[in-house]
Amino acid sequence: MDRRAGRGLVSVVLILLAVGTVLLLVSGNNPLATGGTVALTTSTTSPNGSFATPPASATASKSTSTSGAVKNTPPGQAKKATPTPTPTPTPTPTTSPIILPTLPPIFPTPTPTPAPTAAPTPTPTAGPTPTPTPAPTAAPTPTPTPAPAPTPTPTPAPTPTPVPAGNLTTQPVNSSSAQILWTLPGNAARVQIFRNGRLIDDFPFPGGAGMVYTDYLLWQSTSYAYEVKLFDAGNAVVADQTSSMTTPAQAGSFTRLYASTSFWNTPIPAGPAIAPNSAAMITASLTNYAGSANFAPTNDWGKAIAYANAVSRLYTVGCTLYDCGTVINFRIPSYAQPTTGSDHHLIVINPSANSELDMWLAAPAWSAGSRYVSSSTGWGALCPQGQHCGAAVAAGYNAFGGVVRPEEIAQGHIDHALFFTTPYTRSGFIACPATHTDGVAADQNALPEGARIQLDPAFNVDAQPWPRYEKVIAHALQTYGAYLGDTGGSISFPGEANVNRGYDAWSLAGVSASSQSLASLPWSSFRVLQIQSC
Repeated sequence: MDRRAGRGLVSVVLILLAVGTVLLLVSGNNPLATGGTVALTTSTTSPNGSFATPPASATASKSTSTSGAVKNTPPGQAKKATPTPTPTPTPTPTTSPIILPTLPPIFPTPTPTPAPTAAPTPTPTAGPTPTPTPAPTAAPTPTPTPAPAPTPTPTPAPTPTPVPAGNLTTQPVNSSSAQILWTLPGNAARVQIFRNGRLIDDFPFPGGAGMVYTDYLLWQSTSYAYEVKLFDAGNAVVADQTSSMTTPAQAGSFTRLYASTSFWNTPIPAGPAIAPNSAAMITASLTNYAGSANFAPTNDWGKAIAYANAVSRLYTVGCTLYDCGTVINFRIPSYAQPTTGSDHHLIVINPSANSELDMWLAAPAWSAGSRYVSSSTGWGALCPQGQHCGAAVAAGYNAFGGVVRPEEIAQGHIDHALFFTTPYTRSGFIACPATHTDGVAADQNALPEGARIQLDPAFNVDAQPWPRYEKVIAHALQTYGAYLGDTGGSISFPGEANVNRGYDAWSLAGVSASSQSLASLPWSSFRVLQIQSC
């Protein structure tokens, strides 16, 4: 064989070996290999800045973090957890191509390395295409936090409604009043209170607040059953509970109205000054009418009183006749009623404000011929002594001044002066502490409104064969006396009307609620104290 031919064959063999080695190198660095694809996919970022995840197992982990842990992870924390992309081209350190330097310089010409560098670009684009996997971010739509909206459904507070277990509490304050306490459920809007089945009050009240209501006009050592109904804004009953309590026996004197310094509450001193024409006035205005003298605790000629709370309904009280220029707003309880006689008197006391509303010709809902507001702890008249002003009674007094109460007869003493009327009153003259008059007679011997009379303290009341109530009244006339307050059809001393009690308090005091005669009082033994013109 020709040597040159042999050398040519050897050259061909070497070339083939070199080409094979190059192909081997190219195959080992091919970025389309599976391992390279995985590395690129892992390091791909999604549009929101977090790392895009492979379709299957990574999708599940993304969904889990969306529902919970991501909310508590500081921004960027997830990025730190994922491995930093390691450029997979590092597989190039394959040791097999080390024989390349021994080959002839023909190998630079077939530079296939540019072709492989073009291959990596398709591989990354294959990685981002999974970025549609942010479709799991639609998984937050399942997190409709409206799902907590089911929790508001318990808030309709039907659950608080079934709290009949002792939520309503009643307790006595003293012998004549009791407190009703209840923390109202959130859906309550209105309250009705019943005592022994009788509606006491009906008023709006916000739910979720603690209600304290005081009921007055109770009798000592007596049990009372209360029922309280709660209504929502649609007037549906949301709760209805009952409770009972018993008032204690009365301790000490029954509470009186007005200040201790009021003329109503000031006893007559020993040896008072007497009016010069006292005897003539007693004859003209008292003795001449003694046969019809009476004590009137009746629903027609007594004085009706009611007690409001700070939560009782607020009314703008209308006016039809006198002193209507002032707007009067006052709280009035539901049970309040005026007397049934022609005067239709109603007095409402609001102890929480120490205020008194006096109405003459009162009409429910509410209006009056005249109506006035003054202090229930004050001096006892609508304006100070020496001033002139109108009032619900002719003399300008607070309308409940001097009224006898059943508790006072029951305890055996009255600790204030009394109010009285007579048909024969002096016109054009006002005696202190009166601030007004409706006197009818132009006679100096007629008693002026504001005059104070006294039964002679030397008269032996206890020796008389009178009923108990009459002796109690007579002792009060000796100690405190009585103030003339109005022109009436007879000599009359009003008592509290039963109309707002809901029970017959006078019978409990041992007195009939009809008019009681006082004709047997020793009218000639009365005297008129010194009169001062006002």
